[in-house]
Formats: sequence, C-alpha cells, structure tokens
Amino acid sequence: MNKQKRSQYGEEESQEFSVQFIPDKSGTYVIEIDDAIESPKQFSTAVQILGMAKEDDSIEVRITNCPGGNVGATDGFLHAMRKCPAHVHMIACGGVHSMGTQILLEADSFELGNGFHALIHCGQDGAYGNVNEYRAKSKFDEDFGVRKFKEAYEGFLSNKEMDDMLEGKDIWLDAQQWCERAEKRSHYFKAKYEKMMKDQNKKPRAKKAQAAPEA
Repeated sequence: MNKQKRSQYGEEESQEFSVQFIPDKSGTYVIEIDDAIESPKQFSTAVQILGMAKEDDSIEVRITNCPGGNVGATDGFLHAMRKCPAHVHMIACGGVHSMGTQILLEADSFELGNGFHALIHCGQDGAYGNVNEYRAKSKFDEDFGVRKFKEAYEGFLSNKEMDDMLEGKDIWLDAQQWCERAEKRSHYFKAKYEKMMKDQNKKPRAKKAQAAPEA
C-alpha cells in the first residue's frame, strides 16, 4: 500500500508511522519506522504510547530502510524515548541513515539485520529571508547543529570523526562496525557516570546553619 497521499496542493503528505499492541504478561508496543521522517505528526501515536507505557511494559521499535529526515520532526519522539520507563528495544534492518541513526542510539537495547548499514553525516539545512535574518539564522543553525550532533554521537564517534563529519565527510558502517562502536560507547558512558558519582562524593557537605546565641 502506498504510504503517501496527495495533498490539495499536489504535494505528497507523509503518513503516520504505525503502532501496534501485542498482549503479553504486561504488554508489548510495536512502533514501525519505515519511511523518511518529515513531520512530527508521523510520531503522534508513538509519542502517546511512550508516555503511557509502564515500567513492566516493553517497547519494540522496528526501523527499516529509513533514509533519515527532519531533525525537528524527530525531537519529540527522542524526548519521549528518553522519558519512557519501559524498556525500549530496537530492531534495525536495511539502510538506517542520518536521523535514523540518532533514534537507534537512544534505544535501551538493539538488534541488527544482516543487511543493516548506517550513514552518519551532517545533513542539510537552509535559512531564508532578509540578509540580517539569514546571517542570524545561519549562525544559530551552525552552533545549534554542532552541539546537537556532538551530543547525539558522543562516545560513538571520535573527536576527529566528529570534526570530519561536520566538515561534510560521510561515515558508513555495517552491522559489525556499529556493534563494536556501540559497545565502546556503553563503556564510555559507564566510566563517565562512575566519575561523576565519584566527584559528587568528594564534594564537601554544606555546613548546617548555627542558631544565633541567646542574649
């Protein structure tokens, strides 16, 4: 079935990604991402499900041949994944590119198909309007984009790879290469968390306020 329909203006409208519920001891929700990401509306039901899921539920996100898409359209879904108390497991097959890789990195666990391959790159963007508006928007987009990319791929790409990507270099990974980097990323964040907790324990405790002496 064609997943797109024509709007009144003749342009194709993106259809919402499907969501299923599979009865089990608690329940498994299945979210299918199998097209380009173009609008937040595609995640409307998926975001609701992530917000409703309980800790003993499970979420299965199946991402297949996703060419990536709009960063802003995906932001709400990523936020819902981070907040969801249920375990989010992702199954990735075929090409998972660009914004699709950032979704995959947010999963609690994942499995990859034999034909999985990923593309990581800096993406495309544009700003329009008056010259002053163009300059202001372009500067914001550059600073914001660099910060978001570095947050998304921290521990997964080296600093040099990050710089190369932001300069326009494409990074292609197969399933084995992805798994190797994912394991290193897991150790990276574990060490970072342990250091943060150690540093917090070293901080001196605030002294209790002493009562004023009685006259």
